[in-house]
Amino acid sequence: MTARPQPEPELTPARRVISVCVDDFGQHEGINQAALDLAGRRRVSAISCLVDGPAWPAGAAALRAHAASVEVGLHLNFTEDFGQGGCRTLPRLMACAYGRRLDRTVIRAAIQRQFDRFEQAMGRPPDFVDGHQHVHQLPVIRDQLIAVMDQRHGPARPWLRSTLPAARGPSIPLSPAHFKPWLIGRLGAQSLRMLARRRGYPQNSHLVGVYGFGLSETDYLLRMKAWLACAGDGDLLMCHPSLPWPARDPLREARNREYRVLSGERFSALLESAQLEIGPLRDRWASVAGDADG
Repeated sequence: MTARPQPEPELTPARRVISVCVDDFGQHEGINQAALDLAGRRRVSAISCLVDGPAWPAGAAALRAHAASVEVGLHLNFTEDFGQGGCRTLPRLMACAYGRRLDRTVIRAAIQRQFDRFEQAMGRPPDFVDGHQHVHQLPVIRDQLIAVMDQRHGPARPWLRSTLPAARGPSIPLSPAHFKPWLIGRLGAQSLRMLARRRGYPQNSHLVGVYGFGLSETDYLLRMKAWLACAGDGDLLMCHPSLPWPARDPLREARNREYRVLSGERFSALLESAQLEIGPLRDRWASVAGDADG
């Protein structure tokens, strides 16, 4: 009697791990409370901090309790005036950066000061570094940032945010939804990637979550579905949520909508449908390093 062939066991597809990062922690208490709440729900894996923001000192004390479960980074700032001086509007900063008219000594001192403020409050270096309005990738700033990190950090290097967008594919045109991510990526992402690789700083693979902040909650959910569907292992989804708070904030309504989406069950369902998990990127690189050592 011929034995029946046994069916092949079904393989469960490997889940991709992405980082979900809340930006602007420290700007006001509504952002702080939203970030801490989402961290407690395990809806985010990274929090990026404006150390000159008025809500930073109190927020840092609360954030230390979550430091084991989320990555905490420095949100380098040159455009938001919190009374520290030396800030420019983003168009003016970009013009000075690309015209090589930024004073390297002044830029380096500002970066050092922000690292100092972070480390004094958190008691350790940041897990990663990025930029408010993506200023960390601009000419002059990126060179001085790398120089400061080379000086301050040993083998345990922070990772740097890459703003390279996920690939659209040759058949997908550059639509309005794709234009802003494409433009941000063109403003220094490749140059920063080459510099980071040369100096041994890891980066996320791609950045998703970029939009114009004018979407309705329904449209933001639809955009979220598209972002998660195209997200790859090691990508980063940036977000800007806030609880309702009486602060002067031009993004207040958008922040409130983002919080409702990220804290809701529909976001969990989208993650499950896309077979994604949220996790810290430091675990990814530690695993890669361990495989290399073995």
